[in-house]
Amino acid sequence: MFMIVSPEDCQVYEKKIPSYKKEINYMHELIAYASLDMVELSEWQTNNMFMKQVDKFNESTIHCFVTPGRMRFLLLHEGLSDDSIKNFFNDVYEYYVKALLNPFIDKNTKINSKIFDEKVKKLMNKYF
Repeated sequence: MFMIVSPEDCQVYEKKIPSYKKEINYMHELIAYASLDMVELSEWQTNNMFMKQVDKFNESTIHCFVTPGRMRFLLLHEGLSDDSIKNFFNDVYEYYVKALLNPFIDKNTKINSKIFDEKVKKLMNKYF
């Protein structure tokens, strides 16, 4: 599962893996939100935007990418390589910045762009 969370902890975007059951997705969402505390501790200890593994729950691992505006990209997964995750985050960040160029979008509101959603879906298929 991939989420974008604002500095105010508002969920701006979420993309779930379609093959998972609905109940598991709710659990994944809870795990991702619980990891935000670890992200906040880690983001003040590094200058890197890509933070690698910030939390772990059973077999699930959470990686994070923090933008200069403190938007947090969270990826909850099982067994993906750091290189593919880093490349995924970098590509999503590029699309996110382009989406923010729209003057009618506020950074704290949900991203409802079908184009952005399709691009993230293609990136998930490419890297995962």
